[in-house]
Amino acid sequence: MASRREIADQIVSACSARGARLAFGVPGGGSNLDVVGACQDQGVEFVLTHTENAAAIMAAVAGELTGAPVIALATRGPGAASAVNGVAQALLDRQPMVLITDCVIHSDEDRISHQRLDQRSLLDSVSNGSFAVNGSDPIDPIIDLTRWPRPGPIHIDIDPSAPVDVLYSARVESAVESPAALDANLAALVSAAVRPVVIVGAGAAVLPPDDRAALAASLNELGARLHIPVLCTYNARGFVPDSAPWCGGIVTGATIEAALLSEADLIIGVGLDPVELIPAPWPYSAKVVLFGTWPIDDSTFFGTVSADVVASDLSSVVSQLADVLGSSWHEGDAQGFRRTALESLLATATTSSSGLAPHEVVTIARDVAPSNAIATVDAGAHMLVAMPLWQVESPGKLLISSGLATMGFALPAAIAAALVEPESPVVCFTGDGGLGMVLAELETAARLGLHIIVVVFNDSTLSLIAAKQQPEGHGGDSAVAYGATDFAAIARGFQMSAASVSDVASYREALVSALATKRPTLIDVSVDPSSYPAVLDSIRG
Repeated sequence: MASRREIADQIVSACSARGARLAFGVPGGGSNLDVVGACQDQGVEFVLTHTENAAAIMAAVAGELTGAPVIALATRGPGAASAVNGVAQALLDRQPMVLITDCVIHSDEDRISHQRLDQRSLLDSVSNGSFAVNGSDPIDPIIDLTRWPRPGPIHIDIDPSAPVDVLYSARVESAVESPAALDANLAALVSAAVRPVVIVGAGAAVLPPDDRAALAASLNELGARLHIPVLCTYNARGFVPDSAPWCGGIVTGATIEAALLSEADLIIGVGLDPVELIPAPWPYSAKVVLFGTWPIDDSTFFGTVSADVVASDLSSVVSQLADVLGSSWHEGDAQGFRRTALESLLATATTSSSGLAPHEVVTIARDVAPSNAIATVDAGAHMLVAMPLWQVESPGKLLISSGLATMGFALPAAIAAALVEPESPVVCFTGDGGLGMVLAELETAARLGLHIIVVVFNDSTLSLIAAKQQPEGHGGDSAVAYGATDFAAIARGFQMSAASVSDVASYREALVSALATKRPTLIDVSVDPSSYPAVLDSIRG
């Protein structure tokens, strides 16, 4: 029988061999400390967090940015249960990560009920697979499930006494090879279009870094050559620069992209996954062709799909498309649609005399921050202005929980991004509600000395839900309003620099100072939420 430490060594070694250099978690006893020791011996940095949920989000975001199966660690029972939300976020945003938990081992199950949960059933429902590993079989096929059939999390119980028959599921599949060329029927369908539009999605964002760069290059070559509009979902922002003439803006599944997509006679999805989109009806009559590294086999969101092609090399596919596509688009058409959509949004986002308007919080930060800055965005009303208005020029510079849309994402994501890309400052946009869910991770950022600027949209309200209340009410303020909170005072208690601001000049000054000091800073911004309902209508209808 293998020891817990030997099993931990096997798992950490397999993750490290695939590029993992970080692990996050809250250790307990049992096998947790064996995993921490294995990380230490194998050069994998272990980052102590305050919650398992935050640790799982950090591992998932680091996995997205690096393409590696990054480790999250939790103890048995409450630790495993706490990690579920973060693992679910990784599943629906298609991010590779490995959750390793201690457990009540198989040989003790009849004797011990304390902290005994069916962790495999619990976590199997939010992962690409849940496994009890006893060290007797190769670990590599399990770790490879973080990349296939679609990227996502896996869960491992370290259990030296687990019987062999519970180790593997039937989910291990072989990789799909990229077709040498588009088949004749698909080439004919594609070449018949005169107003094609390309939408890039989450399947592009979770490619390994070299593949991401190659795909971005192919997409930009296609756009430059044929003037075909290229739009990006939230997760794929940056695959075409916002400043490029062929950038058509964002796709949400709602109103902001409708004018452009209504002009299309062919919609080509590149890594497009409906999990990212608002679940409104798909209104477009144009034919839909999907290219991705996994099939869209869990949704009929797009209605009738003319083709769903699985290929391992999306860059090659886009290059082949460029050779057969026609286009009646002109240079700058795409940017014209994007500009009109943003002008319509900004027309609703008026300035305020009591605190900053939400859009000002974003546009001033983008103006002050360097071009290589990364932004993370929490779920909530502020994302409605942050996602379209934060200018992005390359992939991996704007991060959000899109598939699960969980609150409490932005701060853990910012910590992961700062560790993966320490040369880039990170601006963390969060609402007061979302920050409250992960408040203790401010200490994590302070302890690590990361160059993170936490910008809190503080209006003491769940503003997105409040906007959805109107005009019916549904509970009034008691359902959405919090008491006033001084987040700057809390941040100082965690040894962070902090400022409270309520006007443009003081906000800009605080941002400049935070960027110069290169230390973790929190800026508590008093915002006026009155424009949110109009902004919501502009984006989602």
